[in-house]
Amino acid sequence: MAAKHKDESEHEAKTKLHRLLETEAQLEALLESTRQEAKELVEAAENAASDRIKRFELQLEGEEAELKGRIARDRDATIDAIQKEARRETKRLDDLDDAKVMELARHVIDLLVGVPDARGSR
Repeated sequence: MAAKHKDESEHEAKTKLHRLLETEAQLEALLESTRQEAKELVEAAENAASDRIKRFELQLEGEEAELKGRIARDRDATIDAIQKEARRETKRLDDLDDAKVMELARHVIDLLVGVPDARGSR
């Protein structure tokens, strides 16, 4: 009877060991599957981040080009306005007759040498 009990215990131990080994193999397979899934998720996240960065860089390039264009247009418009004003002022000065030029010259000389009442309106 002791031999029968010993055989049953050995059989039960072998069965438990076999189930334990099967469970370990299943857990190893599950762990490997989970690792692969995590690796794929990381790769997908990296690809998505890379795509977002590329889109952002393209957007920035477009906005930079637009800003440069607007700055160039503003600069050109300012230059044109200054040139138009300079032409108007040049024409206005060219239209002064000789008597007015002499009067203004005397006024400037009076200011420079400090003649009293030379600072009055003209």
